[in-house]
Amino acid sequence: MTQVGPVGSGGEPLTVLWSWRQRLEQAGENRQAPPKQQRSVQKGDRRVNPGPQDSLPQDGPVDGPKEGEHGYLPQLQARLRDAVGDVHGVVRRLCEVPPEQRTILHTAVAADPAAAERSLTWLLEHFDQPSAVVPALGRLAPALDALLATRGRQLDLFGDALLAAVREERGGRWSDEDASAWRDLWRFATGWLRQGAQLYHGETPFWTGTVLAHDRRRDDVVVLTVGTDLPYPFHAGQRAIVECHDVPGAWRACWIGDPPAQDGHIEIHVQAVPGDRATAALVRDTRVGDPIRLHRAEGDFVIERGASGAVLIVAEDVHVTPVKALLSELAERRDERVVHLFWGVSTRDDLYDLESLREHAARCAHATVHPVVARGPAHPYFSGSLPQVVVDFGEWTSHDVYISGSPLAVGVMRNMLRQRGVDPRRMHAVTLEPFST
Repeated sequence: MTQVGPVGSGGEPLTVLWSWRQRLEQAGENRQAPPKQQRSVQKGDRRVNPGPQDSLPQDGPVDGPKEGEHGYLPQLQARLRDAVGDVHGVVRRLCEVPPEQRTILHTAVAADPAAAERSLTWLLEHFDQPSAVVPALGRLAPALDALLATRGRQLDLFGDALLAAVREERGGRWSDEDASAWRDLWRFATGWLRQGAQLYHGETPFWTGTVLAHDRRRDDVVVLTVGTDLPYPFHAGQRAIVECHDVPGAWRACWIGDPPAQDGHIEIHVQAVPGDRATAALVRDTRVGDPIRLHRAEGDFVIERGASGAVLIVAEDVHVTPVKALLSELAERRDERVVHLFWGVSTRDDLYDLESLREHAARCAHATVHPVVARGPAHPYFSGSLPQVVVDFGEWTSHDVYISGSPLAVGVMRNMLRQRGVDPRRMHAVTLEPFST
């Protein structure tokens, strides 16, 4: 069983408590000594204090503070509350740090200052309850480990920045005791973070987040807006690996519809797959405020930089999602190439994201969206089979070709383009491979 407490195996919280206990014991000795002896201790007695006999073991974690130490956390908590001043002001100062000087935690604070205020307030309110704080920090640990990698010093740097922000907010009311208290807070927080990481030891790194918006576009498709506690690294054209909290342990690959945003929000398109509980629950049962977890983004569907030829993009149904993100990227880098995008769906009602797709295309220099409807009324769009419409539309041998769809649709499209003389080396394809653990 993972041990939960304010100390770890030789970690910083142990040092904090040890120093506090030494101060307590010396204060007790001084109170009990006669005046003359007390003066002697203060001026000339340099004997080393051997420490209390029931000192904490150094070879393993313990479950909470020992007797005689339980008073330290509430005392420190009271000092922290007195010294914090305006939490809003502290967070604002952290957000004002220039991007080139920010750590991963600075980036998380800047992406959602309101959440950062709530988190800091919550930590101060629960600081005397390690059994609540350790699991909460543990949920951050897998993503933080993945983000920091070899940049472990970032935790120390952010701790220094937090102390500086509180000091600046307090102004002339700041004291050495306040500084000591906030250094102790960060030592405890990092120690608890390491303990919390043991709760998920051996798991694939994941990011914890919250559903901020649930936009049901079709009976089988939802567009989720997700905010994560820590920055979620990805690039345009990738897919997120998503877990529905209603079906724990069921992870599904879902397309990301926009490139990374400053606010850290992620647009994820989910299509309910017949017979699959996880995707069905994400589409039909998930609500705003629900927790959500994400594995690392994956995939390498990118439009190559520096090419001079025009671009043909063919996308089937919900697989148009990564294309929308790629159009945003083309616009951002001011790519001047001509782009033809064909989006194929079963019926006209399935064009669930057409307006957004057109808005993204409009930001590009020369991009045109061609909807293709396979069945039923199609006007004012193309009617018929997507591959047939594409090959009949024009001659594509001079284009760089990008195809996104199911394995069957991708295979058919590639074969028909080969038959029309398109070099296979100019074709790039991606599909949403099933992912489960």
